[in-house]
Amino acid sequence: MRPRFSLVVTLFLVSGSTGLLYEVAFGKLLGYVFGATAYAVSTVLAAFMGGMALGAHLGGKRAARIARPLVAYGVLEIIVGLVVAASPAALEALTAAYVHVAQKAPGSLAILTAARGALTALVVIVPTVAMGATLPILSRVVAGEVGERSQRRLSLLYAINTAGGAIGALTSAYLVLPALGVRGTIWAAALANVTIGVTAIVTGRRAPEESPAPATETSDESPKRTAPAAQAQGPYHENTALAFAFASGFIVFAAEVVETHLLALLIGNSAYAFGLMLAVFLVCLAIGAARSPALAEKRGDRALAFGLGAAAISLALTMPLWAELPRLFLFAGKHVHSWTGRELVRALAALLILAVPTVFLGTTFPLLLHRIASMPDVGARVGRLTVVNTVGTIFGSIITGYVILPVLGSQGTLLGVVAALAIASVLASRVAAGEKGSAVTRFALPAAAIVVALVLPRWDMARMTNGANVYFSAGPPPDRIEMVREDVHGGVTTVARRAEVLTLYTNGKFQGDNGPEMAAQRRFAHFPSMFLRGTEKRVLVIGLGTGTTLGTIATYPWERIEVAEISPAIVDASRKYFSGPARNSLDDPRTVLSLEDGRNHLLVSPGGYDLVTMELTSVWFAGAASLYSREFYELVRARLADGGILQQWVQLHHIRRRELAAIVRTLRVVFPHVALFVGGSQGILVASARPLVASRAELDRLATVPAIRETLGAGTLPGLLDELMASGAELDRFVGETPGEPLVSTDDNLFLEYATPKGNVLDYWQSLHETLAMLEQYRTPNAAERHLGP
Repeated sequence: MRPRFSLVVTLFLVSGSTGLLYEVAFGKLLGYVFGATAYAVSTVLAAFMGGMALGAHLGGKRAARIARPLVAYGVLEIIVGLVVAASPAALEALTAAYVHVAQKAPGSLAILTAARGALTALVVIVPTVAMGATLPILSRVVAGEVGERSQRRLSLLYAINTAGGAIGALTSAYLVLPALGVRGTIWAAALANVTIGVTAIVTGRRAPEESPAPATETSDESPKRTAPAAQAQGPYHENTALAFAFASGFIVFAAEVVETHLLALLIGNSAYAFGLMLAVFLVCLAIGAARSPALAEKRGDRALAFGLGAAAISLALTMPLWAELPRLFLFAGKHVHSWTGRELVRALAALLILAVPTVFLGTTFPLLLHRIASMPDVGARVGRLTVVNTVGTIFGSIITGYVILPVLGSQGTLLGVVAALAIASVLASRVAAGEKGSAVTRFALPAAAIVVALVLPRWDMARMTNGANVYFSAGPPPDRIEMVREDVHGGVTTVARRAEVLTLYTNGKFQGDNGPEMAAQRRFAHFPSMFLRGTEKRVLVIGLGTGTTLGTIATYPWERIEVAEISPAIVDASRKYFSGPARNSLDDPRTVLSLEDGRNHLLVSPGGYDLVTMELTSVWFAGAASLYSREFYELVRARLADGGILQQWVQLHHIRRRELAAIVRTLRVVFPHVALFVGGSQGILVASARPLVASRAELDRLATVPAIRETLGAGTLPGLLDELMASGAELDRFVGETPGEPLVSTDDNLFLEYATPKGNVLDYWQSLHETLAMLEQYRTPNAAERHLGP
């Protein structure tokens, strides 16, 4: 008697969830080493998916010879759990190797990509190969018998594993990672995998051995093929099925890339939002997979063509909804004020956009599995289809992200996906019907999809980039959008004009302007520069923004100015639209630009910086908190020269006291001397291993430099000390008197990444005024006496 199907399904559901937890946790750990650029993320993803493909290949080849497939599945799950549990230590050991390679080949994207891929593979090859082999091997348990029951079971098995991934995505964002941290999540998932493995082994050993599957040729012309197998496969011969498996993977991931890109713009950029969006996408794919047997029963050989055509027409019909999502958030902002309620609004928005087209997309690959479920060599065939489908996903994500999206933009790329689905539907219909299918049957849905797509109006980018999803409100619309640039590096970068003021946005989030915010952005450079005492040799600017801070830095007598900016579109916007505020500093011969995230730039740098200054987006952006962690501050301190200074912007609006205190406490753990300035309602932290004492003589000397005087306006460098809010003992008192004992935020506990987004429900002006009033209680008396020397 075979093992109960319900037990197998339950095990594979949990396995899918732990697999997604691994992917998220590994992504964070690998990001600390290799960086958060799109190139680094894609390399890691390709290594993951490549390991899964290899596992599917090996599992498919050996599935037929395994007498107890459930026992083999259990062994694989135990291997996954044990190896993954040890992976954090392995990653730490590989960091030194990566830094060595990066320092030997500075600026070489090809060498860095190869190093990232090879080192990632060393860590993930064993668990990903084991995970990839599970579906072909389990297919022997639930399929291989002639009949509809076997076909339904294989499709349902695939669906349940995908649903497990959705559960993993949702729980990782809202429960597991915030509660357990990265390593705790990995160890908990590893324990779950070992438990799954032991359960599978015990159950599998009680079941009778499976008879080895008869050897069959892979060629469709082979005379050895049995009649039931040929009948089950129908018109989709193996090469044809493999071609559609590749196309399915390519198109589904092309859609996922562009839809994730748009969802980040329109629904949110927090770690919660990304987990929510991924969960909704996977749930819809799982529903489609679960419904594929019913679709096959109803449509027969035409089921695949219908699914592709329905995905095309539904995707075309939902395209206008993308431009309307900001209206939903503005409406909800008047009625929904809790964080939980607003997260539910985001989930509703994602469902409205994704549900129908993604459900139909989810039917495509399971329909191919459905056709081979009754074949004796089902494991081998599942392996081959899975390999080709996985390769398609790799190509689909990379080509769409790096080639199609930057050229066509998000709307054009979605139209391309619609066209690809329509063409695939026509081809699938032709395969199913041969010469007997009518033109109406073959072309109705694809033609309707193309017609709808062609008559759609252009999206209103001013409305789509108004950032309504951030605070569920938006300012007055701009007079004109001067620039829209879309890519996988920086999302959607826009420059909006209102009267004479140009404002830079990333995914609708304010980054800077050439108007009222310039004074604060110049202070980002002036505050730390007061304490340098004539040691201006090397400076690192992390985050370019408009370039105003960089332009102010360039007024000081630095010998070398390094800039780390992750988005090429930000660089282009600064050059073209903010060259005045930036004082053309990108063209300064002292300036060296690196298209890299700041943390990775520091990791591979030999150091010796006299100043590290950061002009970043809000800490609640997914991944931004890694620049506010203890490990990052320790890295900065290790790369600073003796007496070097760190400057970091910290938001004072939409932030609760405990999170602000956690930032200060984390910084104070690493740097003994910290000061908090408030300039232009912006918080600026300045930290050093040495006392923060400015030389009056040095400030007088700098005041004679015309460019510095120009950027100071009517103020003076000594006068900036009047804007010092708190330092030393006063900051310690602020942290100590904060209720709830503020945590030290680390790369592992991710406290700030998951705590700060909850402050976005606060009112901007009320939260700012309350924070300033609270900090006023800790103001340092006589700041000049403490921080100004001869």
